[in-house]
Amino acid sequence: MTEAHATAGDGPAAAWAGLDEPWREAFRQAWEAVRTGNIGVGAVVSDPEGRIVHASRNRVSERDAPPGEVAGSSIAHAEINALARLRFRSPREYVLSTTLQPCLQCSAAIRMAPVAQVRIAGADRLWDGCGDFTSLNRWVARRPQVPTEGPRRDELGTFAVLMSRLGVGVVDQFAQVLVEHGEGPILALADDLQGGTELDQLIAMPVDAVLARLWDRLPTPTLDAWL
Repeated sequence: MTEAHATAGDGPAAAWAGLDEPWREAFRQAWEAVRTGNIGVGAVVSDPEGRIVHASRNRVSERDAPPGEVAGSSIAHAEINALARLRFRSPREYVLSTTLQPCLQCSAAIRMAPVAQVRIAGADRLWDGCGDFTSLNRWVARRPQVPTEGPRRDELGTFAVLMSRLGVGVVDQFAQVLVEHGEGPILALADDLQGGTELDQLIAMPVDAVLARLWDRLPTPTLDAWL
């Protein structure tokens, strides 16, 4: 599966239409996480033909989860929930599409899962280098690194980061580090959205409509600053 990148001449409708269905579902899941008071990250497992096998989202702030998933704990991340329903010793052929660069625990879960490729929308500099386990020991290094595509260098990648910075107060712990990594413009937009009633209005909208509404406010001129 290939990734369709937005270009300077694309608008939000064209960018959204250029995504395959696993990507669109990952963004839907991430927005649903925002709407339910969780960290805005979504993930989708698809087969080699691009059919969705399982889709899920971050559930750290919830008390309940669908059977086979995790809620209300520090491990209730989107990638872990998306991978949790895959059968043990399934063929190593699945593609994981996630809206945010995986953290340390999710990178480890990916390493242990039957995943042949990872696709990342938004960059998260807090977790740079967490996907490389080959230097730990010979046993871990026996398997090659899981090939990774992304993060995206377009408005969709920026939007993915923005979703993860809305609500739940997690950013407050790392704001200074994120600013040092170039996320100042994204954090400023997140603050603007949360400073009045605009986020409440957006939450009632589907994710593609939210993307269209925010498109011209996404800080695209500084995309490379956090990649």
